[in-house]
Amino acid sequence: MREPADVAVVGTGVVGLAVAVELLHRGLDVTVVGPRTGAHQGQGTRAAGAMLSTFSELEPQHDAVRAGMETAERLAAHQAYPAWLERIEAMGGGTVQAPSGTWVLAPAGRRSCLDPIAAAARAAGHSVEEHDASSIPALRAPASSAGALWLPTESRVDSAALMEALSRAVEQQPRATWISQSATAVSAGTVACTEGETVRAREVVLAAGCGIPALLPECGRPLGVPPILAGRGVSARLAAPGVEVEQVVRTPNAEFACGAHLVPRTDGTLYLGGTNRLTLDADPAQAPSLDEVAVLASDAAALLDPRLGAASLLDTRTGLRPYTLDHLPLIGRTGDPSVLVATATYRCGVLLAPRLAQLVADEITAPGSLDAHPYRALRPMPAPRIDDVLADGAAQGLLEHLLQGGGHLPPAQQDEFAAFTALALRALLDEGSQAGAAVRRLWERAPVIEAVPALFALARRLEGVR
Repeated sequence: MREPADVAVVGTGVVGLAVAVELLHRGLDVTVVGPRTGAHQGQGTRAAGAMLSTFSELEPQHDAVRAGMETAERLAAHQAYPAWLERIEAMGGGTVQAPSGTWVLAPAGRRSCLDPIAAAARAAGHSVEEHDASSIPALRAPASSAGALWLPTESRVDSAALMEALSRAVEQQPRATWISQSATAVSAGTVACTEGETVRAREVVLAAGCGIPALLPECGRPLGVPPILAGRGVSARLAAPGVEVEQVVRTPNAEFACGAHLVPRTDGTLYLGGTNRLTLDADPAQAPSLDEVAVLASDAAALLDPRLGAASLLDTRTGLRPYTLDHLPLIGRTGDPSVLVATATYRCGVLLAPRLAQLVADEITAPGSLDAHPYRALRPMPAPRIDDVLADGAAQGLLEHLLQGGGHLPPAQQDEFAAFTALALRALLDEGSQAGAAVRRLWERAPVIEAVPALFALARRLEGVR
């Protein structure tokens, strides 16, 4: 039987390996549990564009206090990144480049989405430039585009290169043990694995993303772990001769998804991403649907560059993004002080990884460090009410979601549609019919803004089973 490690880290995505690297750097014995090689199906990191979006994730409707807090954490991660990459290299992981520069392209009618991004960058002392969309090098932005921002300090990494470097850095350390099996259950000081091995450690850090609830009894409720939801994102790798962008080009976030984005890769291909769909029964092995790929293709050609419609599709990948009801990361001790979590980074896992690793390591080496942090695992997290979600613009966002790819309605009809959708959803939630009961069940499982498109589509699915 192996001697208990100081810490067992469950999960081999970017957050899990970042936590392992930080703990090893501080001299602790660490056992990593999770596959080293293979397809890593459903893992968000390896499907990610790996944009280090310090400012470009901000949206006009974000509360000022919360936006300030999140920006401060992203800035802390941004500042930590160069030294973090140097540490990974010094630990034997190899060199990972982080080229700088991001263009944020506003589609027609969405010029105001650039304002909070520019304001946050300037407030933090970072350079930001406003341009016409036609100024973006090597891109033929649609003529209807509303404008663009140049953020010279926002960077990117190659997610595959980063993961390989992190993996090698862990493996090189004499204090590290890697159990290349999936975890099946976690309890105080113990991790059960798929091939019968049992890992023991003084403390366990759960960094397995959307897989965490299945590892805990009753989906984590006895430990006070709040619900962890899954946002399913599909990405594609393209060969697009002529569209030879050298920096990230992205649109601002949509209501239920991240903006469409192009990320250049070192092999000359382009990474294309932008989808995000709530999934209540996350299947890591589920391949992208034709509809998801069609949305990517439509948005790429309509919002970024019409020439992308002729690009060659080289491959696709699916990733599951973990997130909470309040859309903030989840770190620190659970109701069992020996079990910690580090997850729910949603769309910012690659950027936040070094920051979260530092915070979790601080909590392990100095218990109580996270007691007042806004990301602490045991923070209050009341479920939002449907009225509040609809009041925050979800109905209008649903219209944008349905018209993605450049569709539009006259302004008066947009307002009418949004009002009708909000009224209809409220009525269904109060109705005693089969449809009303189904809508209530779905909302109770996932009371978040991303559920609104699923609520809207539920009527069609119910009609099919009658």
